[in-house]
Amino acid sequence: MDRTKILALIDVANARGLEIGAQTRPVVTRDMGAVEYVDRATTDELRQWYANDPAIDRSALVEVDHVWGKQTLLGCVGGERAFDYVIASHVLEHVPDLLGWLDEIAVVLVDGGIASFVVPDKRFTFDILRRTSSSSELVDAYLRRLRRPEPRQIFDHFHHHRDIGNEAVRKGEIQPSDLPPMHTPKRLLDICRHVLTTGEYLDAHCWVFTPRSFVEALDFANGLGLLPFEIAALYPTPANTDEFFVSLRRLPAEGDELGAALERALVAERQLEALHGSTSWRITAPLRRLASAWRERRGGG
Repeated sequence: MDRTKILALIDVANARGLEIGAQTRPVVTRDMGAVEYVDRATTDELRQWYANDPAIDRSALVEVDHVWGKQTLLGCVGGERAFDYVIASHVLEHVPDLLGWLDEIAVVLVDGGIASFVVPDKRFTFDILRRTSSSSELVDAYLRRLRRPEPRQIFDHFHHHRDIGNEAVRKGEIQPSDLPPMHTPKRLLDICRHVLTTGEYLDAHCWVFTPRSFVEALDFANGLGLLPFEIAALYPTPANTDEFFVSLRRLPAEGDELGAALERALVAERQLEALHGSTSWRITAPLRRLASAWRERRGGG
């Protein structure tokens, strides 16, 4: 991962930030600046979760400061809209409700704050056979306030997962579509039934993007009037890599609506619903212009 890109607009040494899902490889370490770590579980719970995963060095897990589970991000950080930046590397694609997640990030950022993400490009990952995520899926997840991957997302993730690191694929001897799926459809159906019945959290790539489709998704959110962001920087996927970088800048709230929404978010039983129902935030024109320029410049990417 290229730290210079994800941190290009962030003065880590003189800013207060949040890093989401740092686990064993934080982008920003505590000796670099004032950073707090957010995850979906405590450090001890993550150690148990990865007990049988040889790829994770459990002793290297960062100490989680805030657990972002059923409550909003604002609630889990103590109700403070006081962060200069939020960063997440290879986290965004795992989030069940992407629009709601981005909205919650916006709520804790100061005006002008930066939300910076590293996102896998599906064309060069095990998601290669999946179609890019659609606007209808974004809206459906947002309206239902998903907090766990749902059966549809889980089934799609595992059914289309292909090991493109396979030697025969690398040599061009076979195509990814020639490889068998991780599980039979019947086995996946049983897994999804189990998740639906028990409410167990099963990690999956809920969203699939290319740089172009991600910009278009943000432009779509602009049309819905949901997110107070503009694109501050975008680095398409470099050659021979599998990820792209995007930084969003938090726009000022309109009038006094944000203050009122924050107060309601702290005291209302349904924090997130109150927040969404009482604002008229929007992404500004620069985002639409960038999306149009991207389409003209990149063509099919």
